Amino acid sequence: MKAVLVDESVQVTEMPDPGLLEGGLRIRVLVSAVTGLDVDVATGRRSYHGIPGSSFVGLVEEARGEEARSLVGKRVVGRANHGCGVCDACRTGDDYRCRDRVRPGLYGAPGAHAQYVHLPARAVAPVPEGVSDEAAALALPVSAILEALTRGELPRWTNVLVVGDGGMGMLSALSLASAGYTVTLRGNHGERFDLLRRHGIHFNLATDQDEVMGMRPGRFGPALASYPFVFEVTGHASGWDAATRLVSPGGSLYVLSSFQDGVPRPLTEIVEKNVRVIGLRQGALEPVLRILAAGLFDPTEVVSRIYPLDQAPEAYQRTQDRRDRMALLRMSYAD
Repeated sequence: MKAVLVDESVQVTEMPDPGLLEGGLRIRVLVSAVTGLDVDVATGRRSYHGIPGSSFVGLVEEARGEEARSLVGKRVVGRANHGCGVCDACRTGDDYRCRDRVRPGLYGAPGAHAQYVHLPARAVAPVPEGVSDEAAALALPVSAILEALTRGELPRWTNVLVVGDGGMGMLSALSLASAGYTVTLRGNHGERFDLLRRHGIHFNLATDQDEVMGMRPGRFGPALASYPFVFEVTGHASGWDAATRLVSPGGSLYVLSSFQDGVPRPLTEIVEKNVRVIGLRQGALEPVLRILAAGLFDPTEVVSRIYPLDQAPEAYQRTQDRRDRMALLRMSYAD
């Protein structure tokens, strides 16, 4: 099968298709997203050599085991992590607490930037009818964002600041706005304002130099002195500095950045302001898929371009230098 291989460079090559294990699925990948985590792998910021890609939708073509066979012919999306399936945590449904858990495309198993991916049946969720391949491929990052609504106990109709207007930043702003929050996005790509304005999202334009110097950015819509809830989605130290400076005393800071750039993040503001920090990497997929099926939210608005698998190196490059808001790889089409 063709696959993206990260090994000192990003290349598309032929790879062996692993055989099925008991309870496993052979999934033909339809669409897979190129996320910041994938770029971390490609640039060497995360130590992983193999096939990247954790956010995808695919069609189950083969299965081994009774539970797995019930998914044949269905579209599915993969969960962020899956555990061993036999420990106490896995048996109670908390496999994200499993000490032997794997995350395809990051550690423990190959990812979905390939024509096929193999996963156990417990590691996928079926996609309802009416959800496009492109939207389903983004269900995993949306689930991480919306996890803040429950874990973070965000009250309705409150002010939220998103720091970072890359793909995940845009997706965070649109997700939170669709859930009824008053959202301000702080970024440095003014051409993205029109999309945000259609959803009633305020936009603060700030360059990296503005962040370093603590300068007040240009703005479209109100710019508060501080925000009770701040999402840090930049992946850069300057974004962390802005987020910790702008979160209110006693507020909450939600972190979706991977912090793989090797730059220390100071905690002085966090401690002095008594700020709660919550890391977001995964959430429940089923509620997100129901939201997408009901047409309440369209994550594909953040997609700049869809690349064929053979052009994966270009997709990685454009995502890395932030020319694309969000890039997808189209592997195949469902029959």
